[in-house]
Amino acid sequence: MERTRVAVMGAGSVGCYLGGWLAAAADVTLIGRAPLIDAIERDGLTVTDLRGRSRTVRPDGLTLATDASAVVGADYVLLTTKTLGTAMAVRQVAPYLQHDSIVISFQNGLRNATQIDEALAAAFPSRASRPLVLSGMVPFNVVRTGETRWEQATRGHLAVKDHPRVDPFIRVAQGGGLRVEVEPDMKAVLFGKLLLNLNNAVNALTGQPLAVQLRDRDCRVVLAACQDESLALARRLGVSPARLTPLPAAAMPALLRSPTPVFANLARASLKVSPTARSSMADDLDAGRSTEIDELQGAIVHLARDHGVQTPVCARIVELVREAERSGPDRHRWTGVQLRRAVGL
Repeated sequence: MERTRVAVMGAGSVGCYLGGWLAAAADVTLIGRAPLIDAIERDGLTVTDLRGRSRTVRPDGLTLATDASAVVGADYVLLTTKTLGTAMAVRQVAPYLQHDSIVISFQNGLRNATQIDEALAAAFPSRASRPLVLSGMVPFNVVRTGETRWEQATRGHLAVKDHPRVDPFIRVAQGGGLRVEVEPDMKAVLFGKLLLNLNNAVNALTGQPLAVQLRDRDCRVVLAACQDESLALARRLGVSPARLTPLPAAAMPALLRSPTPVFANLARASLKVSPTARSSMADDLDAGRSTEIDELQGAIVHLARDHGVQTPVCARIVELVREAERSGPDRHRWTGVQLRRAVGL
């Protein structure tokens, strides 16, 4: 029986982690930057989940490439680039897609599947002949623990838009050891994930490991304020954010504001975090790269402006991240107290 072919476009931490597990049940192609692809070609890659399960994939167990043409023949193309790279990645892969190709966006933010579909319109003017684009969601952090080693750092399982043509991908993902839920309403799921991702900026501004930052009540108060503003926007939009933790999304701000011993006790199961975990935005700032802030607090500010919702804390967080981007490696690392004051709380 022919194996399902999966190409990962933009293989970084998330892409390599997913590819490492999928390779047990599918033919996987990783497309990424040359230094990383060269290292995997030499050493293979190792992935470890939050329960400590590990899998090492030899170089000959993967197809490795640096050029988008390697997506040719793939049944599924997983887009795992940062949101800033979405348009370029789509332009690169579009000439090699077929009308029956399926693209799944495993990226942060609310609008990626729409942006991918719009970008594909240039290469496929007829919607009937355009590849199918589906929203996906990765709820957990992935940290790079070695040159070719990646580890899941927080809890959660994948989600993807429910569609008849996604079933083979679900089967190979589960065969590879990845739990995937199919969701009829990805808008609610993506908004729920966005509420959690609002901590990326808070974490990046402090420069601390997530486990340390989440034990700082002042940091949590800032995150709670961002979530409150986002929940007000969700109500205005008529969106009920999906429940991605044991607590409903609407209850999270109160939990975040609780005293640290209470928070640590109540959140122990739902917020299990590796000691080394940090947000990818923190890594971007340390490397002098642009961040995804426009798709996180920035998206809330933009949507709220159009719908008459006030978002002063989210707007201030966007300003602070922009300042950090301009400052580069010498950026200020905020304590929780300083950050709370800086956003006016």
